[in-house]
Amino acid sequence: MMQRDIAGIDGVDRFADHFSTIDRYDLLLGLIPAAFGVAGLAGRILDLPLEATLLCGVAVASLALFDGLFVRPPNGLQGA
Repeated sequence: MMQRDIAGIDGVDRFADHFSTIDRYDLLLGLIPAAFGVAGLAGRILDLPLEATLLCGVAVASLALFDGLFVRPPNGLQGA
């Protein structure tokens, strides 16, 4: 499906092209700040102490970091 805008013709399936380039390591990098955000939000909603929520955020972020660096590290051949 094609849509016409002021700059020309733009395909709707362009989003799918950008979405398909997201790989596992992009998701891991996005998970690290998301873990802190979700932990902070849960701490505010549940009225938990800041130290406890940060500890939960650190636990999830460190699991993502450990997985990305040591369990399945990048091999450098993805862009080749």
